[in-house]
Amino acid sequence: MNKEAKQASRVIDSVARAVANWTADEHGIANPELPNRYGSKWRTEWTGHTLSQIHMLSQAVAVRSADLFAHHVRWTYDSFKARGIQGADLIRNTECLREVLAKELPLPVAQSVLPFVDVSIAKMKSSDCEHDLEPSFDAGHRERTLKYLEAILEGDRTTAESLILTSLDEDVTIAEIYERILAPAQARLGRMWHRGEITVADEHFGSATTQAVMSLLRPQFDRAKPNGRALVATSTPGDLHEIGLRMVTDLFEIDGWNVVYLGANTPTADLIELLDRRRPDLLALSVSTGLMLRDAGEMVERIRETNAIARLKILIGGPPFILMPDLWRELGADGCATSSTEAVRLGNQLVAF
Repeated sequence: MNKEAKQASRVIDSVARAVANWTADEHGIANPELPNRYGSKWRTEWTGHTLSQIHMLSQAVAVRSADLFAHHVRWTYDSFKARGIQGADLIRNTECLREVLAKELPLPVAQSVLPFVDVSIAKMKSSDCEHDLEPSFDAGHRERTLKYLEAILEGDRTTAESLILTSLDEDVTIAEIYERILAPAQARLGRMWHRGEITVADEHFGSATTQAVMSLLRPQFDRAKPNGRALVATSTPGDLHEIGLRMVTDLFEIDGWNVVYLGANTPTADLIELLDRRRPDLLALSVSTGLMLRDAGEMVERIRETNAIARLKILIGGPPFILMPDLWRELGADGCATSSTEAVRLGNQLVAF
């Protein structure tokens, strides 16, 4: 990662809470109607929202991607509008944030950071609707996916499990179930939450059901002969999402790899110790949100600084890399996969050299 960008990111973190409070002050002065629109807790809620935006800005600055921050701000804009918050208020809040940052950040940092905010404001004002695209369903598995989603939305885990197990009996492969049924269903649930059509509880039930289904599928794995290659798979510290990573590691296991799956939220020091001890051929690193990017980059740096494992091949993946295809290079990884089957293909390719 770029040293100056990381330093600017840390500066933003150091003033984040104060900047969020000052932004709320400026927003209240600019729009005295906020208490009437959002109630007596408007200031607390807008301060919290602004703080979240600042945290994402810090990550975007660290990886030098203004588009990453702009996408996040536009995503928030759409989500808030779906919940009755006026788009104009979100735009004004971000403009107030820019004004505060311009006053409070050291000049060199401000000069590098403010263009990120400018891009995000333009994105909110834009009629560009790429963010409205629905997650697509595979034509051959559309009916199965919709029935699976229907079972989840009705709170019927038994039917959801039965649908997937029946698919396996009909010669649908594990990889197809993962990539063409379960992953699109999870993406649609996330989109439905974003639009305010379902609650967090509904989305969590869907995730729990999908993990239960994956556990039921494990005894059905048709594993290839062991190929002598070893994989360690983990998420960054603080990252609690693991479904995508589980899909990746399951397909590596089916492909004949010896897999050490660490799951979510692995401390960097413990990961380094394990990698040094086990000396795998490949590390699969999952980053589920942009808020984890700097940690991911610093984890890669720690590995490269440890002589015994400095040449370890690192394969990275997760939603931020679908949005920003070249972002993995900024973090120092050896490759990036945007699907579980692509991860296995690329993993084998990386360790072949």
